[in-house]
Amino acid sequence: MFLFLEWKSSTQNTLTLIQYGAKYNPLIMEGEWWRFFTPIILHIGLLHLLMNSVALYYLGTLVERIYGSGRFVFIYIFAGFAGSLGSFIWNTSISAGASGAIFGCFGALLFLARTNPRFFFRTMGSSFIVIIVINLIFGFVAPNVDNAGHIGGLVGGFLAASIVSLPKQKKLYIQIPAFICTLLLVGSLLFYGYHERSVYQDEPYALSIAATYLQQKQYEEAKDAIKLFVEKGTGNSNVYFVSASAEFYLENYQEAKQQLKQAVKYDSTFHEAYYNLALVNMKLNDIPAATKNIDKAIALEPQNEKYEKLKQEIGN
Repeated sequence: MFLFLEWKSSTQNTLTLIQYGAKYNPLIMEGEWWRFFTPIILHIGLLHLLMNSVALYYLGTLVERIYGSGRFVFIYIFAGFAGSLGSFIWNTSISAGASGAIFGCFGALLFLARTNPRFFFRTMGSSFIVIIVINLIFGFVAPNVDNAGHIGGLVGGFLAASIVSLPKQKKLYIQIPAFICTLLLVGSLLFYGYHERSVYQDEPYALSIAATYLQQKQYEEAKDAIKLFVEKGTGNSNVYFVSASAEFYLENYQEAKQQLKQAVKYDSTFHEAYYNLALVNMKLNDIPAATKNIDKAIALEPQNEKYEKLKQEIGN
């Protein structure tokens, strides 16, 4: 996947990452649930890939030897999902990488420490706990690190290990309550994320993504990036403006007109919105409305030559 994304564009290109499955909250809210899983196989830059690969090689092989291949696969995938879920709840930016799943391996070893403390401290010792703490502290102080995903993966790995338990150590009195608690926790977080959490906290980041799409003339993608906020009726005039710009270039003039009206409704000093509204009016052959809106734009920004030029075109 790393080579494929590098071939398509770049693994550090935000739009490419979103296109191929990075965790992006507005699209998850739109129903793309698979984005809880696909970020596990994407990485942002070569250093990110190498760090996670080395960590997985040393940590993952240890967990696989202890738990067995089948249990390891379950722990790894569930921890990756839990990391994406944690990021969905507490992080508004896009995220990708196997870090949540790798922290799940830490969580699985913590379960071992809980159930077999003598074996754990004899083989790994307290230095293992120090490594986890250092990684979490690094996540809090370093920029662009998704610590919510790390903590989600850590908890997810512990819960997954509690459910599958160690080979030849069937402990239903632990496994069944762990399974029920995990279902309740995941269900509660999904309900909170989809129904109670304010989607508007994702809006500034989504708006920047839409603006980037617009600059690259990817108009459908720009519209989709902020569709959620338009449909829910945001009070942010910039969201309507960017969405209207995309609709204009897609020649959906009536839709662009409605959204520009919303933009000036929430910001009556938005002179660029009045200018664009005049352009839309011209496309719809509504010259009186075009004249009215360009006059408003000029009144707000009298020195703008582009506005004066459009007024002359309307007059002619």
